[in-house]
Amino acid sequence: MRVRTLLIGTAIVSSILGAVVVYLTLTVPNDLKADSLLKDARKDLAAGQTDRSRETLARVVQQYPRTDAAAAATVALVTIADQENEKLRLELTRLRQDLAGQSRQIEGLGKNIETIKNAPPKIVTVQAPPPKKPAPKKTTPKKQPTKKKRR
Repeated sequence: MRVRTLLIGTAIVSSILGAVVVYLTLTVPNDLKADSLLKDARKDLAAGQTDRSRETLARVVQQYPRTDAAAAATVALVTIADQENEKLRLELTRLRQDLAGQSRQIEGLGKNIETIKNAPPKIVTVQAPPPKKPAPKKTTPKKQPTKKKRR
């Protein structure tokens, strides 16, 4: 009877140890792979490659959903989305301000056009140019008579 109880206890302990080994064998490599992908994504994010980082983080969440790295990747994806939304909001605000400034400028130009359009026509008097003075006549210098030399 004692041997039988000992064998049953040993079988139960062996089964539990086997289950733990199988669990560790299946999960530890996944954790390591997920962690390395998460580190790569963080490097890409630090380098300013948000698209590539987002793809890597999404892969971590899809391929290793029950790991700590998946939870961190989810948080990182939400943070990236929030940053991009904030950036877009600021850009939209800036564009609206530019649009308002351009609208004011167009209104001002429209007012200038209306004042020019409604202004009385300017009378332009053209004066005839003064008559040209006749050019002085060209005089050719007279040749001095040459004295003949006697020989």
